[in-house]
Amino acid sequence: MKSASRRLIHVGINHLISPPLTITNQTFMQFQQAVLTQGLEFQRTNRAENRIVLERVTPTPLQITVGINGPQLGQLLIVAPDTKAALSLFIQEAEAVIAAFESVWLPPTRQILRTDATMRELYETESQHAFQELWEVRLNQPMQSLAAFGRPIRGGGLRFVMDAQPGDDHPAQVEVKIESFLQDTSKVFVETLFNWLKPQVAFETRPNLEQMNQYVQSHVQQFMVGGQTAS
Repeated sequence: MKSASRRLIHVGINHLISPPLTITNQTFMQFQQAVLTQGLEFQRTNRAENRIVLERVTPTPLQITVGINGPQLGQLLIVAPDTKAALSLFIQEAEAVIAAFESVWLPPTRQILRTDATMRELYETESQHAFQELWEVRLNQPMQSLAAFGRPIRGGGLRFVMDAQPGDDHPAQVEVKIESFLQDTSKVFVETLFNWLKPQVAFETRPNLEQMNQYVQSHVQQFMVGGQTAS
């Protein structure tokens, strides 16, 4: 696995907030104006009964969803799907979105009950088939053992679910999926999910995403290259 070939293809961060948000025509217009003031422009906007969605296609995809998620929960979801931009740009734009959000919805009793984030990436491999590299090289298993399935293996991978570390000041559950990318089976697809468990008063987008990125670089990549220092 070529660590240096790492390519980000999706990143998103989701906040569940209490008390729930008020979605009206007025807050819809205020939020659009606040986002423009932060230097962000969107090609499509939509307001449903309990939800506001802003979508940008160019220069890089970005989606913002503000709404109600359950009887007593508000939601702020920021996603860059099919992105080709660097993580640093997403963090910068997510912070701009949060500044716009806080200028419209800022109740004094607000609490961020949960934050979760997802990062998806592709890596080049040394093999013609990424699953072969995972199975034979990383797991040291013979390909012949897969004959038990009775048909050719198009793809496969690994999934790890890890609890938060005891005593961690910023506890997070972590899930990592490492598998062959079905659209191009010569590449390894890696999905990392963080779920921060401790309620917060303030948004911590940059620290959260930098913590997640550091975990990928220091632990996930190290696992993929067999416990060696990731190149």
